[in-house]
Amino acid sequence: MESPHKRLRIENKPYPFMRNYIPKRRSHLDGSLGNKQKNGELIPHVYIFDSGGHTIKVGNASLKEPVIIPNCIMKAKSERKRLFIGNQIEDCRDLSGLYYLLPCERGYITKWDVQKPVWDYVFQNHPVQDEPLIMTQPIYNFRSIQECLDEIFFEEYEVKSMVRVNSVDLARYEYAYKKGTDTSCIIVDSGYSCTYIVPYINGKKYYPAMRRIDVGGKLLTNYLKDILSYRQLHVMEETYVINQVKEDACFMSRCLKDDMKIAKFSDERNTILRNYILPDFNNIRRGYIQSPGDKNTALPENCQILRLNNERFTVPELLLRPSNIGMQSMGIPEMLAKCILKCPKSEWPELMKNIILTGGNTKFPGYHERLYVDLRSYTPCHLPIEIHGAENPITYPWHGGKQFARDPKFQSLLVSKHEYEEYGSKITYKKFNDWTTAEIKSKDAEIEIKPKRISILENLRGLDLFGKGGEEIEEKIPEPPPPPPPLKIEPPKKPP
Repeated sequence: MESPHKRLRIENKPYPFMRNYIPKRRSHLDGSLGNKQKNGELIPHVYIFDSGGHTIKVGNASLKEPVIIPNCIMKAKSERKRLFIGNQIEDCRDLSGLYYLLPCERGYITKWDVQKPVWDYVFQNHPVQDEPLIMTQPIYNFRSIQECLDEIFFEEYEVKSMVRVNSVDLARYEYAYKKGTDTSCIIVDSGYSCTYIVPYINGKKYYPAMRRIDVGGKLLTNYLKDILSYRQLHVMEETYVINQVKEDACFMSRCLKDDMKIAKFSDERNTILRNYILPDFNNIRRGYIQSPGDKNTALPENCQILRLNNERFTVPELLLRPSNIGMQSMGIPEMLAKCILKCPKSEWPELMKNIILTGGNTKFPGYHERLYVDLRSYTPCHLPIEIHGAENPITYPWHGGKQFARDPKFQSLLVSKHEYEEYGSKITYKKFNDWTTAEIKSKDAEIEIKPKRISILENLRGLDLFGKGGEEIEEKIPEPPPPPPPLKIEPPKKPP
């Protein structure tokens, strides 16, 4: 009998950059899978693989920092016959006009013919040993995607055992390890494709209050390309360079109205205006901001300059107000407040004291201060707010994988290759997706007042062909009088 869920097969297309993956395994020196001891701490033998929409953070738990590899394939104008996979782009001489092949859209894998060669490149240079594999996946990942992941990692990469978790779960483990206690918290993960807001109560996700915003770093880069192309230079094809401009020059405004007033000036009173020196890839490999005191210094020949004024703070403002570009969505502060108020009232104080920020978008200067100010206006004033930022928000979940491997439940969550061959993807779908058994509906949460449903058809029912109130007209027309009773004509009486 055929299964109702058809497994999506991956067809290997004859791309020039695809190679057959050959597993490289190195046995441990002591022949065991026990824990290493370093600086008095036990370091588990696990391989952490954090595959994000923009970069892949990979490495063994014994490393201090992971290896960061771009999760994309790029084509360059200077070398048209070659495709650059991952960090091979460092070998390219001219990075202008790069064409990106991205495997993910809105946080989910959609192009396997791009994702598979990137993973092949990663595991060729950083092979998996016999240790368990910890891999990240997006929240509410599609079942067809998970079946493809099982097929790739168990059948082709031949991992001995693996577990898939969400990156926010690993961030919670890292926060609990640094704080020393496992308390209720709420994690704001603002990445390349989207932003997740996930509350944790008693160590578990509180699914009725989870929220997602389709605003991420990719949207900010594209918006910056649009406004710069309209105002100054045509940079629609310079995604790589403009992404560096965004990282180097943009900041989060503490008061948008005050900064807009300052940006109006064209003299020395404008403290926001900066010149950004674009790279020429001969003398300048990466662009940089010209400091205000160096305006009289000589610049390299034939260099191009971008004058950045209000673009520096209006682009990150989309994280707080997506409606500025017409998106019908809440910003992060409003959505975060709604998420907290959706949780049980007894958990509000702990949640507001433990707000953790992860993801590349939280690296904008002034982001924490602005989030505190906006969140304060949406939440009860008697409850204190504490926002905790990571030293490196990009690698924060990867470090949380080390703490996750120390959890006593870790061994029970692993799925071995033998179990996969016996039970198939059913066992991985059951173990790696706790939302399938969790209660999605809220019991103790605040009652949400739903807006009145407006039906266009109901409004049109009382209108005639010309848009006038047909029913009202019919009511105003008086009813015709009843017909008079029939006359009875009696025959004339005969005279006596």
